[in-house]
Amino acid sequence: MKKILGVISILLGVLCHHAVKAEELVIATSFSPETMDYISKQWEAKHPDQPIRLINRTVSSLERLLTQSNIENVDLILSSSPFLFNQLQQKHYLALLPEHLLQNLIGVPSNLKQTTTAIAFSGYGIFYNKKLLEARHLSIPTDWDSLLDSSYANGILISSPSRSGTNHIMLEMLLQQRGWKQGWDALLTLSSNLSLISSRSFNVVDKVKMGLAVAGISIDTYALNQMTNSDLGFVYFPLSIASPTFISIHRNSEHPKEAEAFIQFLLSDQGQQIVATHNFAKYPLIALNRQDSLYVEQQKLFAQPLLDYDLLLLRDSLVEKLFDVAITFRLSQLKEVWSVLYAKEKKLGKKLTALRDELTSIPISDAQAKDKQFLEQLKNDRNFALAQEKKWAEYFKGQIDKVLISLEE
Repeated sequence: MKKILGVISILLGVLCHHAVKAEELVIATSFSPETMDYISKQWEAKHPDQPIRLINRTVSSLERLLTQSNIENVDLILSSSPFLFNQLQQKHYLALLPEHLLQNLIGVPSNLKQTTTAIAFSGYGIFYNKKLLEARHLSIPTDWDSLLDSSYANGILISSPSRSGTNHIMLEMLLQQRGWKQGWDALLTLSSNLSLISSRSFNVVDKVKMGLAVAGISIDTYALNQMTNSDLGFVYFPLSIASPTFISIHRNSEHPKEAEAFIQFLLSDQGQQIVATHNFAKYPLIALNRQDSLYVEQQKLFAQPLLDYDLLLLRDSLVEKLFDVAITFRLSQLKEVWSVLYAKEKKLGKKLTALRDELTSIPISDAQAKDKQFLEQLKNDRNFALAQEKKWAEYFKGQIDKVLISLEE
């Protein structure tokens, strides 16, 4: 009898374990565990019978995970990457949201407005190391133009748009604000000052904090969490856009009602206070109190024109591939030729504008960068894309060779 009771006890324990596990709310997110920890604890304080389990991955890894046929249960997707949600939407992996959750569509791309909502937003700027700046007798960089100054040589960090959606949005922001040609002019000039291309956007902050670079472009979320360190600082780009944090319910969610309740929780007054804490470090969608230290910056971000997300998503593949071919794959060559150019300019006492133009020219026109047929073929036709990349590589190599020959002469 004792054996039978023991077996029953074990079975009940297993059943209870599975029952508890079945009530988990599973959130797939591109945010780090540290960033999400506070939100999870606040939710669980109100819903102790429904713990949160996080799946923390890069955006590309999340896309692969969430589109598998044998995917484990995922209830919610939380990320600042419109690229991730766009891919999931196109493959019909996002559930329709009830109307009461679709009241905060600031910056939500048009094709996502029935499945995705925004819960908060961020801004972009420059994260810097005060000690290193002082050691190199450099002023604090405050905008894109200051980052282009040759005095910051080998001191700036960014990540590639093909590896970081956050960085991709920052670069697209520059391209849209300055125009296609002028934007790439700035990026190719900036390459002369890069120390390396970081693999992830949050690694930029880590490396600047460690003293591996004087400054890097960053989303405020990562930077503001480091402000307890007096040797570090962050300044917003003067024209930074408000970049939303998105959330959706996966179509295969086993707890759709609970997932809806979680979104409603984040949109409530309490939830909006939570997303504004230093842990998550986002701006709430509701206006902060005028006495709040972040009120002025929140209003400035609100006042900026939104990014054209439809254009961002249309040419995402072009920007990723062109950046890697133009900069990532030839960074050492670029830094070398710019160094020689700057030395020659210093010797002559003037800018060699024609040679600078050669180094900052690109093989894609503004018209092509908005041509839907060209952009879709580049995204969907692998052979066409490879042929284009080969042509671009030859073009950039030719430009560098021409400049080096001119400098030698």
